[in-house]
Amino acid sequence: MIESESYYPTAKYDGVVRNVTIALWILLIGESVFFVYLFYTILPFSSLSMVIAVFIPVLSICVLLIPYLFKPKGFLFQSKDLIIQRLMTDISLPYEEISRIERGKWSWKVVRLGGSGGLYGYLGLFHFFNLGRVWMYATNRNKLVLIELNNGKRYAISPEDVEAFILRINELV
Repeated sequence: MIESESYYPTAKYDGVVRNVTIALWILLIGESVFFVYLFYTILPFSSLSMVIAVFIPVLSICVLLIPYLFKPKGFLFQSKDLIIQRLMTDISLPYEEISRIERGKWSWKVVRLGGSGGLYGYLGLFHFFNLGRVWMYATNRNKLVLIELNNGKRYAISPEDVEAFILRINELV
């Protein structure tokens, strides 16, 4: 490992993320089981019922799986970049492009422009009325770190140990 390389895990889910994730899992799995049961036992057999009986569970699996691929797994400090690790693709923030780091504060005055607003976290593009557009890769709104780049692009992430994370990133920027 490079001397400056260190890893910080994401924060544990906050109550909203935990409850939304559990509720959606129960709802979508229950709905899938119900429709499969309905189309295989109660309704008369037809090609349409077969398509629906397959489509609804597949759609439910996609709704549960796709956001999981974009959820942050952790944050890795490398020699020249902060890496937001995700299952799908990592996001690299070069230190020389970071202009500001601060502890973030959650506001309910926000509009989700694209992404997930609770399933596995706050993932994607959000518009905060006091900040503007922010790319969020956070699992806990009480442990936010706001990172602003020289080009004005903002990221909000949630490491488990916010203070240690901010100290570490300030050493490298």
